[in-house]
Amino acid sequence: MGTIRKKLVYRLGAPETPGKMVEAYCLKQSCGEKYIYLWAGLSLELFRKAKDQGLTIIMERINCHQATAKAILDQAYGARNLQPDHGITEESIKTENLKLAMADGIFCPSPMVRKSMLAAGVEETKLLSTSYGWSPQRFPGRKALKTGNSSRTVFLFVGTLCIRKGVALLFEAWEKAGIDGELIFCGTMDDTIRNHFGHYFRRPDITHIPFTTDIGKYYNMADVFLFPTLEEGGPMVTYEAMAHGVLPLVSEMGAGAIVENKKNGIVLEHEVDSWVRAIQAVHSNVPRRRQLAEAAVTRAMEFTWEKVAAGRAALLQKKFPDLWKE
Repeated sequence: MGTIRKKLVYRLGAPETPGKMVEAYCLKQSCGEKYIYLWAGLSLELFRKAKDQGLTIIMERINCHQATAKAILDQAYGARNLQPDHGITEESIKTENLKLAMADGIFCPSPMVRKSMLAAGVEETKLLSTSYGWSPQRFPGRKALKTGNSSRTVFLFVGTLCIRKGVALLFEAWEKAGIDGELIFCGTMDDTIRNHFGHYFRRPDITHIPFTTDIGKYYNMADVFLFPTLEEGGPMVTYEAMAHGVLPLVSEMGAGAIVENKKNGIVLEHEVDSWVRAIQAVHSNVPRRRQLAEAAVTRAMEFTWEKVAAGRAALLQKKFPDLWKE
């Protein structure tokens, strides 16, 4: 699409016009092919047209099945007497099921995504268990080993500040832990957090960075990565933090396919007191913290995008030999 045409489309067209144009182009380019690679958020119409064309659909399932996500998030909002704003409906779940039924291969970027697909009745033979990864080229200033001797431990959260990411639990756990540390949040804050939990940012030991083009700076500063997320696909922030030698304290969802509990990180239940004890423990036991952080770096080197891509290629080669030959 030319620059002038692109500007006109975005300025004068309906909000859905650019997406429809991209999908039409994608389908046109697939004429005469056998396979098509589609992301979950693309329209049901595109999936149907691809199927009608006789294309084999390989699908990228970025997050957990929406039925799993809705149940988790409805419970999380309800427990705090908040109105859910996740936008998942019974209709969107039905649409997702139709797409999954048409897909021939489905990339699941974490064990939890795979689990949610099975719970929704997706055929196990369709599922391709993989991961996401991280790019060393994105972090030219990466420092994998921490040399500071400060008693003030730096804890870091990266991502949207919202109920889904477990931020409410993190505020409570931090307050109860009562350590001499610093908690840095990097990411956009949604209205629910701002309106109901904004008072936590008046604390001198909590800092909010709404936006940064240099997230590597904060990975380099941090000792511990906190990510109590309730629902994820393959959280790349966990992979990136580990690559910087930052010990991950994560939920099972936040662990992705990379964190191995008590080997290169700590995986916790979504329960405040567990997080309080873990925060206190990693703050006070510096040798153990550094031991796990060093193991995290070693583990992260197995998940560079180059290695993840090779693993995905092997999965495709096994399931779709004709694609690999082409």
